[in-house]
Amino acid sequence: MKVGFFDSGLGGLSVLKEAIENEGLSEDIYYLADTKNTPYGVKDERFVRDVIFNNIDYLVKIGCNPIVIACNTATSLCINELREKYTDIVFIGTEPAVKVAADSKQNKKILVLATSITVKREKLLNLIDNLHIKDKVELSSADKLVLFAENIDCQNMELEINNYIKSILMQYNLDEFSHIVLGCTHFPLLKDNFYKVIKEINPNLTIQVIDGAKGISNNLIVNINRLNGNKTYLKNTKKVTIILTSKNQDFIARTKQILDKEKIKFEYKLQ
Repeated sequence: MKVGFFDSGLGGLSVLKEAIENEGLSEDIYYLADTKNTPYGVKDERFVRDVIFNNIDYLVKIGCNPIVIACNTATSLCINELREKYTDIVFIGTEPAVKVAADSKQNKKILVLATSITVKREKLLNLIDNLHIKDKVELSSADKLVLFAENIDCQNMELEINNYIKSILMQYNLDEFSHIVLGCTHFPLLKDNFYKVIKEINPNLTIQVIDGAKGISNNLIVNINRLNGNKTYLKNTKKVTIILTSKNQDFIARTKQILDKEKIKFEYKLQ
């Protein structure tokens, strides 16, 4: 079986890493990163939709099923249309882990950080409405975190990253919040920075910083079993192929940092 992953760049690797390390994902994996057009969150929606469909078509043609849309922006823009067009493909979307925070039953507020496109799309707003927590949720865009996460030197940019995170968090009274939801798959790559900033603001804060990677990877295993007709996940030898839409050596180096124990093959889709 070929399992597809799609993201505008590196963010979906946070989902893939969770699936490989904690869920035992061991299928042949094809991860398509649209390095030519990243980041999506600040671009024209029509343009972004067109490039998403072009890239998903590529994964379908090489035989990927299921396909994880490991990008909150792409999910919010296109997941319903993708399912309508490719009726034989199982698509697993990505959405901010708002329900996880809401299910904690803590009587405090939730801060959701995402890209500009995700923050204003109906998919996220409907999720919040359906959970009946509109009065408990604050939404904020944090587009620059995508660029930080993609940067090969991000490990040497801690002060700049932390200052940016702090500039967002200081807009709120954090005493009122129990959770910060990272609503873009790039953001968990900087989760440690969030905890450092929170402690810097107030060492007594007990805010949980959460993302949806575990839920997505669990969902993926369920769907692999369903497609294979199995009840229990069967582990096999895996192959990880990363496909780039531009010749980006920094992306390759950063990928090796994130998936440091995996054997990876790199290919290009340059059309």
